[in-house]
Amino acid sequence: MNRRLLAAALLLPLIGLAVGIGTRQAALGGASEWVIPITGYDPRDPLRGRYIAFTFAWQVRGSNCPDGQCSLCLSREGATVVATIAPPDATCPARVDLAASAIQLRPAFRPEAGPPAFSSRIFVSESSAPGLEAQLQQQPMQIVTLLTPDGRLVNRRLEPAP
Repeated sequence: MNRRLLAAALLLPLIGLAVGIGTRQAALGGASEWVIPITGYDPRDPLRGRYIAFTFAWQVRGSNCPDGQCSLCLSREGATVVATIAPPDATCPARVDLAASAIQLRPAFRPEAGPPAFSSRIFVSESSAPGLEAQLQQQPMQIVTLLTPDGRLVNRRLEPAP
């Protein structure tokens, strides 16, 4: 009896891990790919990790995002990615949930200053960070993301813009 309990106790975390990985992979399987231009910098700091922080350089439509409680509806107009600010419960074909995507909203201080900015970050390895830092300073960059059906925008990789 004790061996069965021990085996169950040892297998339970592995089963939970496998289920978690499976649900994440299933969500990414139904995701659509978006390539979005960015502007950014490399704030590599040992205390905060190895991240490239960036601001999405999409065209923002709308400016009303009360208390940061909004979502974005993404669309493409030619080569331009358009992010339209919408209420959190809005239904659109490509809705981005800001909280689930870990996207920070930086509102404009004055209405005439323009639309708010949306920023995020992506983890990079120590070996690729110097090269990416140089690319960010020398040329336009873009981020390849996956937009899951539940509205989560997952940052995948940085690459030079065409």
